[in-house]
Amino acid sequence: MIFQTSFYKSKKLLLIEDCEPVRASIKGMLQQIGFEDITTVTDAVQAMPLAKADGFDFILADFDLGPGQDALQFFTELSQQALLRVGCCFILMSAEPRRLPVLGVLKGAPDGFILKPFSYLELEKRLAKAWNNRSKLRKVYQALRQQDYKAAQLELDQLINAVNATSLQALRIMAEVLLAEGSYAAALKLYEQVTQQRDFSWAQLGKAVAELQLAEYQMAETQLLSLLEQDDIRPEALQWLACVYMRQGRFDAAAKQLNELLRLQSSHITAHYASACMLLLQGQPDAAVKYWQKLIQQYRFSGFDRAEYYFSLCRLLLEQAQRAAQAEFAGLLKKAAEALAAMPQKLSNEHTEAAQAVLRARISVLQGNIADAKQQCGLLSALTEATEPELLLDYARLTFALGDVKAADACLARLKAFSPVTADLAGCCQRLTAQFLLQQELQLREQIPAWNQQGMAQAQGGNAEQALLLLRQAFMFMPCNAALVLNMLQALSQLPASKSLLPLAKSALTALEFSSKTAANQQRLAQLLPALPALYLD
Repeated sequence: MIFQTSFYKSKKLLLIEDCEPVRASIKGMLQQIGFEDITTVTDAVQAMPLAKADGFDFILADFDLGPGQDALQFFTELSQQALLRVGCCFILMSAEPRRLPVLGVLKGAPDGFILKPFSYLELEKRLAKAWNNRSKLRKVYQALRQQDYKAAQLELDQLINAVNATSLQALRIMAEVLLAEGSYAAALKLYEQVTQQRDFSWAQLGKAVAELQLAEYQMAETQLLSLLEQDDIRPEALQWLACVYMRQGRFDAAAKQLNELLRLQSSHITAHYASACMLLLQGQPDAAVKYWQKLIQQYRFSGFDRAEYYFSLCRLLLEQAQRAAQAEFAGLLKKAAEALAAMPQKLSNEHTEAAQAVLRARISVLQGNIADAKQQCGLLSALTEATEPELLLDYARLTFALGDVKAADACLARLKAFSPVTADLAGCCQRLTAQFLLQQELQLREQIPAWNQQGMAQAQGGNAEQALLLLRQAFMFMPCNAALVLNMLQALSQLPASKSLLPLAKSALTALEFSSKTAANQQRLAQLLPALPALYLD
């Protein structure tokens, strides 16, 4: 053995293995190695709360954990939520050879992989090697956890210059640090130096990524197309090739790469998110609705379920409801509310509460519950500092609908200045989505006064039905604008009483109560009320 049993005696280990006999056998090996504090669970669902509560020194996880997340996806979630201790070693086990991520050390990568079956001596060797590497890189990982790239580079320089077993790993991390801080030319130079010495897959891929970030799209595409021939790197090559095409606006080509990536890795969450984004960017909202519905149905009772599926579906259905004819409005609004309500409680946390609240408030506005929406909006003022594009637009549309144009404009300004945290597939999608949402909202801002003006022109020309259609369309997005509501009431007063129009009339009168009204507005309302059918005033 490399370390004495006394070394392991003080260490805490989490063992994740779904097969009871195998779990018992591995636990026996760990006890033979020297571990005493061993926690065993069968899957990632059981492991997650333990990982949050206990500071483990080692996590040993079987790759296949049954239905739900595999061990690599579980590790990724732990890393993204910063739940792993800086010094914790994460080791994967599997009865079959597994491919670990080629690029992405900076975001966190498992410390090792061990092929089953193995002896306790092989296991101890793997654990000791992981601990040694993790210990030598501890200060680097601490700096990266704080996103202090300069401090990380100073530590990495020392490790690289030492020329030992850790130097290559340090060199790999250094290149990714340069990418993360935006030093793309320096990263490219470093990757080129590495590939001149040895053709590592991670260096080839890193070179293509650096070229992409430098907008050398043709060079990046050529490099990535060649990497598609290598099985060990093909998924990452497909992912970054999709980024190349997305950055160029070649959405059909990007979608093709994403489809191929999902064929290889059907539960690739980021690829699903990107595929839905492609549908929106290609002007296919109906197809995007079906895509999110399919994901919800497919993953609802698994570890791959995500709150974003429900939020995205709710947003799209709200948009459809706002643009729908009067006869279809109630049904679509009900579907939007049901989509949000269908989100499992297990997905509710501090990260999802804001999105849930603002979407509920948007639904309340369209249901005519203006008072409830205003109350909820008052509790959401912190959202002016939100960073997610979709959440920013949700809050902008909510405040705009409630008549707070200043708050809405502040959100749009943040959306305009949005810069994604990462430059990978997720970051690329976020940036394109932000640009698309901003453009969509600015076009809507231009369309609302046009609908209003055209509606009044139709009303003055005696075409009350057409006037109401146009004014109602504007009202769906800006219900708490007194002048607009009064225009719509004028069109309603020119039409015979109708039970089908009763909900619209009631919504307009309710919205008017919560709208800021000038003296002229008050006078006009007093003139309009007697002209409205009694049905609407009961």
